[in-house]
Amino acid sequence: MTAAMPAHGVHAPRFTPVQAWIPRDPAAQDHGWPDRWPLRTQLELAALVTAPGCARAHVSAVLREWHADPGLTDTAALIVTEMMTNAVLSTHAHGYPDPVRMWMLSDRGSVLFLTWDATMPAPVLASAAPADEHGRGLALIDALCESWGFYHPAEQPGGKVVWALVKPEAPDPSRFLA
Repeated sequence: MTAAMPAHGVHAPRFTPVQAWIPRDPAAQDHGWPDRWPLRTQLELAALVTAPGCARAHVSAVLREWHADPGLTDTAALIVTEMMTNAVLSTHAHGYPDPVRMWMLSDRGSVLFLTWDATMPAPVLASAAPADEHGRGLALIDALCESWGFYHPAEQPGGKVVWALVKPEAPDPSRFLA
């Protein structure tokens, strides 16, 4: 016996996802700052090696939807890939089963990216030797962003949030990929 199909015109119940709360910076004087960005999206992923690629695809698609400049989209995709890679690697290094999270906020010009992972060690900007497989991510973020930083939220879930602000006049990422 098969289940009856709903009659034409009958709609499925509406689902309105609740946006995950951005963990606040305890040093911020104004804790309402995320609410002033009119455009926003979020993504929660398992801390797997596929997470950076999923985040990059999400950012590229959303920025196209927001009619962002294609140059900004390329820069943003590279930055988010590096940020999520660092979050996944840190989560794995500490043996945590927690997911990684990303928020993207925009005022139709600038874009603010925030990534969260459950670990506490601060990101360290270091120089990598040509033969090194890792260690260039933060240097790329530093070169491509207006500014970046991190904080440890005081409330649950703890961990750390790394943020990066990208403005439309950001450098062309292709100069770093040659």
